[in-house]
This record gives sequence, C-alpha cells and structure tokens, in this order.
Amino acid sequence: MIEFDPQRRTIDVAITCHDFEASLEFYRDTLGFEVVVDTQISEEVATGIGLASSGFHQVRLQGGGTLIKLMDIDPPPPAASHDFAAGVRWLTIYVTDIRAVIADLSQKGIEFLAEPLTGKHATAVAARGPDGLLIEFAQV
Repeated sequence: MIEFDPQRRTIDVAITCHDFEASLEFYRDTLGFEVVVDTQISEEVATGIGLASSGFHQVRLQGGGTLIKLMDIDPPPPAASHDFAAGVRWLTIYVTDIRAVIADLSQKGIEFLAEPLTGKHATAVAARGPDGLLIEFAQV
C-alpha cells in the first residue's frame, strides 16, 4: 500500500503543450493561476525517469489547491484531438461563484461548450484549454 505524503494536499498534473505560450497565457492570465516555479528539467532527469524524450522547460502554476505543470518541449507534440480518448480528459477547478466565473471568462473570450448544468452535488460548466484539455468549473 502506498503511504501518501500528508504534507502534500494535491496531485500535480503535467500538461504537455502544443503551444506553450498560449497555454501559459491561458492558465496564468486568463484563469489566474500563479506561477510558483519556472525551471528547466535536464535531459538526464527527463530521460532517466521516463518523463520525456529530452530535457524541457517547465512552469508550475497554482490556483487554490490545484497545481499544474506546463511542459515546453522542443519540438512540441502535435495538437490533441478533440475526440473522446483514453488518458487525462479534463481538469476540474472548484469555484465559489460559477456565474461570476462564466461572466469574467466570457469577457476574456473563453467560449463554454454548453450552458451550466446543475446536478445532485454541483453546478458545472466546461470550456476547452489551448491544448484541447477540457476545463470544468464546478460550484458545490
């Protein structure tokens, strides 16, 4: 059984970016994540533990308890398909006022995939990030 580190409250999610600058602008400037680390991952580390085929630039961003890592790798991989596929499908960002988030992001040019829906436990709405990843906003 894995013994989880009680000092860490999040899972770090890495996003390999097709367009790093667009992704950084989206998560930092549009969604308001704060850059907490900007670093270079050496080729030795990247290939040694199987993260990537070469070294890469990585920016870690945090919003609330969510930590994401954007990978800037050369050459960048092709853009993701919007088709339903295996792998990480979406990130959920919990918010306190979903209507305010929708209004703010709509003014910034973000298009939502549908109107917000209210289910048994939350109201949620989704948009698509620059690399095709769905971003779900949920208010519990």
